[in-house]
Amino acid sequence: MSSLAEAIPTDLLPPLLQDFVRRIGLEPTMALVKHSGGLRIYIPTPERATPDHPFAAVIGLDNLLALATEYGGLPHFQLPKAEKALIAVRNARIAQAYTTHQTARELAAEHRLTEGQIVRIVAAAGVTAPVDRRQAALF
Repeated sequence: MSSLAEAIPTDLLPPLLQDFVRRIGLEPTMALVKHSGGLRIYIPTPERATPDHPFAAVIGLDNLLALATEYGGLPHFQLPKAEKALIAVRNARIAQAYTTHQTARELAAEHRLTEGQIVRIVAAAGVTAPVDRRQAALF
């Protein structure tokens, strides 16, 4: 998760998650998103945040206490999924892999996308295949 967390542009995160990042850091925030993103969650009050709480197992007790200080006891709220940020990271990784060693077909199979989607992602990134993979070298 750490390599993914380091690659996520925080400006693409929803405002709530940006606040979580300021309070507990990017990696624990994304661990919580991976665990409960898209679901309604409840952050306990600091007095009720214990090592046995499910979120303590995901982000650590210190981070849960940091969130409990601000969000503890508030009504349930939906934790965003951070899809835009995760898609941006995925697309950057696809573009990087395409420029070095993988074909659009291989990337489509790996990421469960169509070849057309891979071609659009690569074109939007402005990258090209390595010279040794182009057919022009055959002529």
